[in-house]
Amino acid sequence: MSDFDSLSENVVFVLKVSHESNANGRIHQHILQQTDLIHYQKENKIDKNFCRKEAKIQMKFSCYPCRKVLESVDALNCHLQGKKHRENETNPPDDLNDFEIINGKWKKRAFNGGVKRKHGGNDLSKRERTKRNKTERNMEILPQHTHEKFNEAVTYFEPAYRKVRPYYFTFVAHAKGRWVGRSLWDVFSKEFRAIPKDLFQTFVDKGFIKVNKETVSSDYKVQNNDFISHTVHRHELPVTSARIKIVHEDEDTLVVDKPPSIPVHPCGRYRHNTVIFILAKEQGYKDLHTVHRLDRLTSGILMFAKSAAKSRELEALISGRQVRKEYVCRVNGEFPADREIVVDQPILVVSYKIGVCIISPEEGKPSKTVFKRVAYKDGVSVVACKPETGRMHQIRVHLQYLGFPISNDPLYNSDIFGPQKGKDGQIGKTKEQLIADLIEKHTIDNWIQSEEYENSRLKEEHDSETQQDFEAMNENEDIDKKIVISDATSESKEDSVDTDDESNIEKSKAKFNDDSKNEILKDKGTSDSKLTESSKESEIDQEESHLKEPNCDKAISENEVASENHDKATIVSINDESKTTANGNSTDYDELCLDCQRKYKDPPQDTLLIYLHAMKYSGEGWEYRTDPPSWANL
Repeated sequence: MSDFDSLSENVVFVLKVSHESNANGRIHQHILQQTDLIHYQKENKIDKNFCRKEAKIQMKFSCYPCRKVLESVDALNCHLQGKKHRENETNPPDDLNDFEIINGKWKKRAFNGGVKRKHGGNDLSKRERTKRNKTERNMEILPQHTHEKFNEAVTYFEPAYRKVRPYYFTFVAHAKGRWVGRSLWDVFSKEFRAIPKDLFQTFVDKGFIKVNKETVSSDYKVQNNDFISHTVHRHELPVTSARIKIVHEDEDTLVVDKPPSIPVHPCGRYRHNTVIFILAKEQGYKDLHTVHRLDRLTSGILMFAKSAAKSRELEALISGRQVRKEYVCRVNGEFPADREIVVDQPILVVSYKIGVCIISPEEGKPSKTVFKRVAYKDGVSVVACKPETGRMHQIRVHLQYLGFPISNDPLYNSDIFGPQKGKDGQIGKTKEQLIADLIEKHTIDNWIQSEEYENSRLKEEHDSETQQDFEAMNENEDIDKKIVISDATSESKEDSVDTDDESNIEKSKAKFNDDSKNEILKDKGTSDSKLTESSKESEIDQEESHLKEPNCDKAISENEVASENHDKATIVSINDESKTTANGNSTDYDELCLDCQRKYKDPPQDTLLIYLHAMKYSGEGWEYRTDPPSWANL
């Protein structure tokens, strides 16, 4: 812990903050106490866990000259050493009374009748403003932040699967406060995906890991503001080969029918196999903004905006609960008939890192879903679901509470939640034990060696029910499944981002636009940047299908590139012997890549979907709907 006695008064303040949810579930921060750090530390001890949140109360630091709020002792130490802080400290704002802290951020008080200064660029997203500012300041914009990202990898089809050939990708991050003074090896070994030390040294020596674009030693001590990069040989998980159907398009919006198994935006081990990237590469929609999200395994209505302004408008409608949502699901057992069943049990996210929720009357957020049976036959019910709030996994958790979890839900229809599978909110174990059990069960290694995998009813060639689901999903597809889509796509359009329905706008306002969360990934359960993929791949539902990674022995021969153009994508064929991509670059196999040395089976097809589908979204003057999926027709 650093000694702050050298600080002057009115520089750093200690804040005691409470985190409260309003009726709409939005988190608000209220300052309970504000004390100058110089006076505070005379009577109180400040250790490394000083800012740990307990019972919705958290201690924070606030730097007045920089108008910055910091949430750890390490972050404050790092900040005070920075050049920008030293410059601001010598030239602070005119008057402390001109500023106030509102909801955890410094704001200039509104004078002159409450008229606030208007900022330019309100029609731009945060990502677009960042690019504009970097351009104006002649700062480098990395290729993964431009349309060049769509040319990183080659996508190809095999029967029932869409796959991505391995490719090189560079993760980047600026040094965090807690990294300063630690060796590069110490940071990587404790913060990120485990790498054997000898292999880490090889990565450093060969320039796969750099600091400030320079090769350094593994013993290099991280300095404040260092720019660290790590180039990896990236393997993505396969998804369904079903094409993304356009439901509606106008000058402001694009609405699609999302197939199951495809994440909306880059996350974990998915980047090119996401809706954002597929629409850009295959159909030319390169500048879409997410409005809400659907779980990876959930299908149905998914809305995008073509501008940041329209995205904010639609987000406001969803967060203001002015959008009506209707889902359909399938459960085992005879769901109660002839009446609506309302579940208003609060939902708590017990781990954002792996994405799992439970019912918690004490700590959960207000949640409400209305259910009604649509059909029943042979021990199976089809149920209509109308979520009135938008909590993570809301429909799935509320169905689990009723004792009718979705039939093939790999997460909430599991004995891990106890013998009753979480009925009435009873799980019979601590939250910590639940998380540990889920992580243990849902690793790829455990899955491919499991009895459940070997006995999967869809592993057989002749599975009637789910095979029909996938045939229906892929009907009217005129694409040859033995083709490959090159990243050399056509020009973009002229007018060109739940969980169950989850915008989850209340939680973070994070839209996860196409590149925002792929270059900045979460490490060790925090909101900081990371340089490699998490060993648990960030979300349980990304591992639930335990998908096969692309076979490194297969590749594309540049001699077999076809000239046919299909849906604005360049088509090439597969050659199993070559190791050359369509662009002439050999990236399929890397002798240092641990994933290249492992073999994975293709996932059983029933792990690519759950029986939950977003049927209809509607608001004042508009309505978007899809046909019911084949599994909903009993």
